Amino acid sequence: MERKTKTTRIVAQFLTASAVLLAAGGAFAQAAGTPPAGGAMQGPRSGYQMGPDGHGHGHGMWMMRELDTDHDGAISKAEVDAWFNSIDTNHDGKLDKAELEAHHKAMKEKFRADMEAAFDAKFKAADKNGDGALTRDEFKAGFPRLASRFDQLDANHDGKVTKDEMRAAMQKMHQQRMQQHGQRGNQPPAPSDKGA
Repeated sequence: MERKTKTTRIVAQFLTASAVLLAAGGAFAQAAGTPPAGGAMQGPRSGYQMGPDGHGHGHGMWMMRELDTDHDGAISKAEVDAWFNSIDTNHDGKLDKAELEAHHKAMKEKFRADMEAAFDAKFKAADKNGDGALTRDEFKAGFPRLASRFDQLDANHDGKVTKDEMRAAMQKMHQQRMQQHGQRGNQPPAPSDKGA
């Protein structure tokens, strides 16, 4: 019973930490994977979904898909155990910091690769003439939620937006968010009622 409680607590903590870690990819996913009007975008194999409101509804869904290997819409104890065992690389029945960090890194890389593939596919579908750049009309049709940012994304003001221009803008946005996060992270922690 005690092992089951510890395992449940570890899994819950890991899922929470995973959602926070994957949130860093949210800025990229939100800009790169903006859904077609009224639709949902799902990156290949990622389970990350963007709703029609343009917000990610997917870190929990991504984890659900990661654990729900039989795709029955529920996570069984066997699936959790298999997931746990895949992370427990030294097979000692515990997840240590190094194992969790390695799994976090692998998940982050997979998430990033899935979002990159989804972005490439979406861009290619929007590029009707196949010239590697999106005109204002192509951009508006392919990325309707970002249409108002066309001039901002068109860094060289040639009337077209390239993948490189979009990636540069997304990276800049990510860096700004990280700086904001860092500023909040530099604040002293709130006092605690608990003793050390």
